[in-house]
Amino acid sequence: MTTLGWILIVLGALINFLAKPVLVKLKKAENDPEQKLLYTVKVIGLCLVIAGAIMIFIAGGNVNVGAIR
Repeated sequence: MTTLGWILIVLGALINFLAKPVLVKLKKAENDPEQKLLYTVKVIGLCLVIAGAIMIFIAGGNVNVGAIR
């Protein structure tokens, strides 16, 4: 479950990061993609990140850093 959570986090982050450049390339004529479509894609990416974080939290994943006890 933790591995799937990390996959969802990375996939959602990539979707959020690459949403605008990909949409601009698909609509070669315009400089800005349609805002509603851009925000919809970004919300979907954010939902994937949140779902992955919840899965890691439920699985009991922890960050073992020496400064945090």
